[in-house]
Amino acid sequence: RLKYAKLVYINLDNAVQATSGAAEGTAELTRLLIAEAERVLDTAGIEYATWREFQEVAPLVRGDVPGFDRTASGSTWQSLARGAGSIETDYLNGEILLVGTLHGVPTPINRAVQDRVTRMLVDGTPPRSVPPAEIFDLARSYGAEI
Repeated sequence: RLKYAKLVYINLDNAVQATSGAAEGTAELTRLLIAEAERVLDTAGIEYATWREFQEVAPLVRGDVPGFDRTASGSTWQSLARGAGSIETDYLNGEILLVGTLHGVPTPINRAVQDRVTRMLVDGTPPRSVPPAEIFDLARSYGAEI
């Protein structure tokens, strides 16, 4: 339950932060990713902790760390910045795509995010350079009604 909660409430947002950072629309994109993932897991009968339950067991503590640049954080961001040969969105957002496909639940938001991050990696696009509006447009082309 906790691993799926971490996927839904923490990990899916890695790609959003890597593509768009704090640009206008990122909060809405994250909200849509989470809602889509919850629909997928609910349909598949996969149990996951609620955000409140997750916070009680694994509280997130945020604060300033001397010498640490918070704007450069995030493993997906790091993969894009380094030009790594692979990226974790294939496993994070890809898990939602796979389960959605297996259970007949459309996943246009997660698909758009995964595809855009992969394209960034292939093209060498710098992190945080893709506006959420571009991802919304791609999601609409995959059938999202947003």
